[in-house]
Amino acid sequence: MHYLMLDTCVLLDISTRKNDLPIVAALESLVAAGLVKLVIPSLVIEEYDRNKGDVADKTRKRLSQEFKQVRNVIDEFGGAEKDKAIDILNDVNARLPLLSEANYGTISRVEVLIDESVQVPVSDSAKLAAVQRALDKKAPFHISKNSVADAIIIELFSEYILCNDSEENNFIFITHNHNDFSSKDHRQPHEDFLSIFQKDNVHYFNSTSAAISLIDD
Repeated sequence: MHYLMLDTCVLLDISTRKNDLPIVAALESLVAAGLVKLVIPSLVIEEYDRNKGDVADKTRKRLSQEFKQVRNVIDEFGGAEKDKAIDILNDVNARLPLLSEANYGTISRVEVLIDESVQVPVSDSAKLAAVQRALDKKAPFHISKNSVADAIIIELFSEYILCNDSEENNFIFITHNHNDFSSKDHRQPHEDFLSIFQKDNVHYFNSTSAAISLIDD
């Protein structure tokens, strides 16, 4: 079994980026086939619930703003064919609400994946380990920000490995938050996390598509 722990930023990105729709479909297929189990900490689920609406709304506003910018450029420099181009843009603009609804449809699909996941509660031991990281100024506390949640997430991942390790299982941690988790090479974990990823069946990815390719290319 492949156990995938997804960071909050991964869940939010695949929920709102059109280019990530194949990622959602691939995760659905792998879970349905019994090849993958998503492992999601409860605090990640809580953070996702708090932010999913704002992120979807920001995506809608960004699309609207980009539309206006493109229309202004065509209106000013479009030449003889600009009226035809503006008609097409107006049609796209009329469908922006539908594109926003599609965003919420993707969010619903991700919520189903969350519901079917192994939901990991925050343990006292993970909290204590996160505090120790802070005292030692180890990643993710190597930069000046509140990284308690990130520290707890990586400690929960470590604990999950210890409780479920076997030759048949692979453990994959996926995050897009390279500032807190990655080394200078964003494809690799920060040096302070190397002890977690030293075994051959434990993997770190900053790309969900790359992680999926490891499972099924």
